[in-house]
Amino acid sequence: MNAPPDPAAKPRTDSPTPFTDVRYCLPTLLSEVKRDRASATFAMEKLDQAAINLLFQQHLSSRDDDTDH
Repeated sequence: MNAPPDPAAKPRTDSPTPFTDVRYCLPTLLSEVKRDRASATFAMEKLDQAAINLLFQQHLSSRDDDTDH
């Protein structure tokens, strides 16, 4: 009498693997970062971040003023 095969013992070949090994070339990545940091879009993101921080600081200071009363 043969036992049925254990499904956990043999990986399924019809399902994709959950992880994929991706490798990048470091010089290529560094050049992309350098290009992105020099672009106007990156500068706008930095400006937007500063504006967002200012809004939060103003909001927090107005909340602090309200709690003093």
